[in-house]
Amino acid sequence: MSNHIHQLNASYNAAEDRILLRLNTTNKDEFRIWLTRRVMRRLAEMLGSAERRLLGLENPEHGLVTPGARAIQDFRREASTAGVNFGERFVEETAGFPFGEAPVLATGCEVHPQDENAVVSLQLANKSTLTFLLDVRGIHGTLAMLQKAVAHSEWNLMVQELEGSPLPVAERSGLH
Repeated sequence: MSNHIHQLNASYNAAEDRILLRLNTTNKDEFRIWLTRRVMRRLAEMLGSAERRLLGLENPEHGLVTPGARAIQDFRREASTAGVNFGERFVEETAGFPFGEAPVLATGCEVHPQDENAVVSLQLANKSTLTFLLDVRGIHGTLAMLQKAVAHSEWNLMVQELEGSPLPVAERSGLH
């Protein structure tokens, strides 16, 4: 059996001025990662883009985006997270901490759609990379949690800033 994300938690830590991202897995491993404002903004932007691609709303290779993509994306996210209990306690029971109990600083990130998932890679200050998969529903939940954590910060980031704008709709050339 492979190791999958079981729970994900994001909370703002004012003393560190960072977001603490905690992931635990089906094998009961826990990863603790610090996200700075810069990495957080980039991660949210890339997740938003991957979400639009996985929903079929954006195709960067052709420079196209579905008209109303932001509204459709927001609707789909709201519908997907409507029944999620964001107040559920994070399970503290772990078998181990592969990177140690102290959080590790994320220095960069990459998100790439692959089949029906997004491959998320966080480059870490300890020279490791944490890579995991999120399906569209996982992206919805992750973005919602990150937005809630950012709301407790003084980073002054709006939802649109976090996720970036969809590509502009390509102009259609008329027949002459």
